Amino acid sequence: MRKWLVLASTLVLLGNHSAPLRYFYVEVPMNSPQDLAPLRARGLDVAGINLERKTASIVVQENQLGQIRDLTIISQRPVERLDEEYKTPEEVEATLIEVEKNFPQLVKRESIGRSVEGREIWAVALTQKQSINKSKKTMLIDAMHHAREVMTTEVALDMIDYLTSHYQTDSQVKEWLDNYEVWVVPMLNPDGNHRVWNEENMWRKNTQGGHGVDVNRNYPYAWGSCNGSSGLKTSDTYRGHSAGSEPETQALMALAKRIQPKFNLSYHSYSEIVIYPFGCSPETIPAPDSKIYLDTGRELAKKLVKDSGQGSYQSGTSYELLYNVDGGSIDWMYGKEKIMAFVVEVNGTWQGFQPSYKKWRDVTVQRQRAGWMYLLEQMAAPGIK
Repeated sequence: MRKWLVLASTLVLLGNHSAPLRYFYVEVPMNSPQDLAPLRARGLDVAGINLERKTASIVVQENQLGQIRDLTIISQRPVERLDEEYKTPEEVEATLIEVEKNFPQLVKRESIGRSVEGREIWAVALTQKQSINKSKKTMLIDAMHHAREVMTTEVALDMIDYLTSHYQTDSQVKEWLDNYEVWVVPMLNPDGNHRVWNEENMWRKNTQGGHGVDVNRNYPYAWGSCNGSSGLKTSDTYRGHSAGSEPETQALMALAKRIQPKFNLSYHSYSEIVIYPFGCSPETIPAPDSKIYLDTGRELAKKLVKDSGQGSYQSGTSYELLYNVDGGSIDWMYGKEKIMAFVVEVNGTWQGFQPSYKKWRDVTVQRQRAGWMYLLEQMAAPGIK
């Protein structure tokens, strides 16, 4: 309750003109990804898809509902208040401090940079520091490029908790941490998340200039090249004034260059899909990388059970499943650094960006374990050249 008491007090001080915006999830038909193009051309926030139901979910403000009356609306529901059990930037930092304190031989906490507003961007390296193997392959996990996608941070924190707490009792976990180094960035966009808690719970970008930049459209590879982002500052997919301009983008790139991971797993929400490069049609992963890359992506998707408890995720490029994306992190990871990188979009359309913590947090992170565990199992397998 403490978070919302602070917010309520702030709103009282600011007056009625600062009342929080009301948002709605609106579900519309989608027979193919091409159906999303006219929605995006209208500036609508296409938030997720349901491949089984053949629907797309858009997020609109209350005052925009009248502007979409021409659409075929399958369902409409208000966006609920953000569940206070999710983590603020300060709580994420406190969690990482605590886990480093409790497991000093397994955890190294490090600031990989500072956000626009000067907040630390925290990462932890998980490995047995005293193990004989001094030349360890690495894996990189990141979460919350987009500020409203609060479940992604929970998935990353659960990975940290699971690996540290099971090291002494699980021989497989012990083998992983003895031989590999796993880097986890639980909240890449702390400024945006601070704004989610204090001003606007559907905020997506960082807070650059007040208007914000979509951090996941700011990477230098194919930046602004295929109508997969926007040059308008007011857009939720604003790419920034130049490629790689944002400190959050720079922080993750610098870490990836330094540790050179075999795999990068980037958590987003929502749609229950796994995405691999590239984001701009018709670019594809070239041979001989393509077979092992796509096979790994398909197998990763098969490991992930949908929120319904039946069926598994689907894999593909963003333009095959959704729409063109330029300046995305996984394209830079592979296109510039030859890192096998995947996006996992957790949760389905009915859960949205901020599902009930009590109902969905534990089941979501438990189901996601199968994905990152599968990639850890593949660390010793042949990779791309």
